[in-house]
Amino acid sequence: MLLLTAFFSFLITTSQAADVFLTGSKTFEITDYSVVKNGVSTGNCIQSDPFTVGGYQWAIEFYPQGFNPSYSDFVSVIVRLLNPKNVVKAIQTHHFRDWNSTGWSTSTPVDSNLRTFSANGYTGWGYFDFMARSNFEVSNYLRNDTLVIKTNIWVVKDSSSFLMPPLSAAAGNLYSWWDQVFQTSDVSVENSKSG
Repeated sequence: MLLLTAFFSFLITTSQAADVFLTGSKTFEITDYSVVKNGVSTGNCIQSDPFTVGGYQWAIEFYPQGFNPSYSDFVSVIVRLLNPKNVVKAIQTHHFRDWNSTGWSTSTPVDSNLRTFSANGYTGWGYFDFMARSNFEVSNYLRNDTLVIKTNIWVVKDSSSFLMPPLSAAAGNLYSWWDQVFQTSDVSVENSKSG
């Protein structure tokens, strides 16, 4: 019974999301991927235009040759806090547009961890191993040398009242759980195009 009680203590409903999170999303379209990939070395990125979520400026960073030499066989995706004067706690997810459907990738990593962005720590969080480059380049996520990344950010208004998602999310339901929370929250969508 104690375990069951602990399980439900982690639950946050979608109606509570607006009280806990300031949410936003950004789509970042990158054209001429092959040119970008050949022109950007490992450890360097192409960055989206700045966008605002929760009163803070953010940018999506796409590393076509990997974040560093240890991840040079991957494409890396990071979200960076551009004005790290304050400590900001947030959750972020990144998805590629699936050109063979009307949706976004669900096979890419989902991070449910509350991350701290600060000038004295990390200003960027994401995935160094977002997807193996060889898999990405033959996937439904690249069409006509174009890819689109969608980043969702949930800035926690008060980290002391933050509750993690249900433990069942770890069994594969996390993406849909966050998606439900995000869709019912106040969402601003901005678009950026590169190329």
